[in-house]
Amino acid sequence: MSRVTNTRTLRLAGAGLVLVVVAAFGLTGALYVRAFSNPAEITLQTSRAGLVMDPGGKVKLRGVEIGRIGEVRTVGDGVEIVLEIDRDELDGIPADVVAEIRATTIFGAKYVELVAPSKTGAAPVGSLADGAVIKASGVTTEINTVFDGLDRVLSGIDIASLNGTLTVLATTLSGRGDDIAALASEADAYLTKLEPLLPQLRRDLAEVARFARLAVEVSPALIAILRNATVTAGTIADEEQALDRLLVDLSLLGGRATELLGDNGDALARLLDSARPTAATLRAYSSELPCFLQGLDETRKIMADVIGGTDATLRALVSVRSELSHYTVPKDLPGLPEDRGPDCHGLPRLKDSQVPIPERGTAQ
Repeated sequence: MSRVTNTRTLRLAGAGLVLVVVAAFGLTGALYVRAFSNPAEITLQTSRAGLVMDPGGKVKLRGVEIGRIGEVRTVGDGVEIVLEIDRDELDGIPADVVAEIRATTIFGAKYVELVAPSKTGAAPVGSLADGAVIKASGVTTEINTVFDGLDRVLSGIDIASLNGTLTVLATTLSGRGDDIAALASEADAYLTKLEPLLPQLRRDLAEVARFARLAVEVSPALIAILRNATVTAGTIADEEQALDRLLVDLSLLGGRATELLGDNGDALARLLDSARPTAATLRAYSSELPCFLQGLDETRKIMADVIGGTDATLRALVSVRSELSHYTVPKDLPGLPEDRGPDCHGLPRLKDSQVPIPERGTAQ
């Protein structure tokens, strides 16, 4: 009886162990496929998904995994990828986030990297919501894209011409290794000397760019000047004979002027030297000349009214003199005290109190 009980106990224990192992495997599988999770689903729209884009791939934000790729489906001309994001991570994802489809290696599987736009000082836009739709900013370069571009390049190359070019290049470089090494050494020395001058070169290039902008601004005026210069040059070409005659006449005039100045140079020098005091006096009292002329003009207007207008109907010569003695030299030579400068004495229009009253004198 005891042996039968032990056998039954062992069988029950074995069955229980099998059930525990099966439950553990089932639980592990359920956890792997996230059967107990309730992720938020975000739809990613992109023009293409690239190679090796399979469900279960990683979704990252700032390099940290926050979810997985759910379903990948074709919609029209594009692709929609369902991103299963952990709900606890939604509060840390901005609403204006964009996605980039990247690959761990050139042949590796794809994953989605969420990138938050850089907006320094901008107002917050809130967090990403469940069911939101975001856009993909780009898909990483893949090996098939590289091969496709290389295939287009190679398809446009003439093999015979390429072979000829490579042959000529090989023939040219054959036996010139030392020369090429020396040239490379000189280039390295030149670049070493040039490196400290790069800041100055950068400033010079900036000034050249500023000069180019200035040249663009003044180019219309410069073109107009050149156009006018073309017209002037055409006029000179058309009047070449007249210009030749003018130059000949100027040459003759210059010769005559040279003779004249040569013969009368001393006399002209003495004349100019004697005119210095007079010129100095006129310069010192030059401010009186405008008011004197304006006074004459005012007098002309008054006299015109007195004699009946400006028509030539009356001409008169009036001399107003006082009973003074005759003019004698050198007693009556004009003089001016040294302490008195130029003065208009009320001109151009005198006041009534300043107008002199003529005196009747004896005719001279």
